[in-house]
Amino acid sequence: MKILTIFISQSILIGLAFFMCSCQKKEDNSQLTMVKEQIEEPPPPPSSDLLHSLKEKELLDYIQTAKTVKPNPNNGAPFNQLDYDKIIAYDFQGEEEMYEDAIDRKGKFIPVILKQQFLTQQQADHILSALAKNSSYGGGSAACFRPHLGLVFFKGNKKVNQISICLSCNASHSEIEIPAKKHKLVNKGTKDEYSLEGFTSSGKKAIAQLCKKINFQYGR
Repeated sequence: MKILTIFISQSILIGLAFFMCSCQKKEDNSQLTMVKEQIEEPPPPPSSDLLHSLKEKELLDYIQTAKTVKPNPNNGAPFNQLDYDKIIAYDFQGEEEMYEDAIDRKGKFIPVILKQQFLTQQQADHILSALAKNSSYGGGSAACFRPHLGLVFFKGNKKVNQISICLSCNASHSEIEIPAKKHKLVNKGTKDEYSLEGFTSSGKKAIAQLCKKINFQYGR
């Protein structure tokens, strides 16, 4: 009987030790899982296009060599009163909130610009006159905004305005308001009034024609 009691006691002790060891392993594994979860996943590799994005110095140097243009009073508001001497178009991979414009709020070029091309006087007059017309606006637009075309106005080396255009979303953004974008109102005179600022077919055509001439994405 005494031997049986000793055997049972030893069995209980061995079982208890095994249980404590098992719990310790589970706790260790749980902590390891928590550590793994806290480690941030590496960012996805850039696309092949973004590997060829232009560097800040290259973009800044290009402003110096860009051909000059003159403001044309016949282009319409607000461009007929804007003081600039260069317009450079940028083809970039825009993304809402992160890369909405070619030049960010800190005055730096975004790191996803793929091409740049200064506009000639003829090209500038053609696209600005189109962007100032009521007939270029009045369509619907999507809530997203992933622009691929930026038009930046410079006076010397200083930015005075920029326009970003997303044909996929059928929308645009300009630092200086374009009056024509507000010409077509819905629910006019009510608290629910809003303007249709999306491009019409003629507006999109003018943008596509410019991009085709300078070999930008929207021209394809």
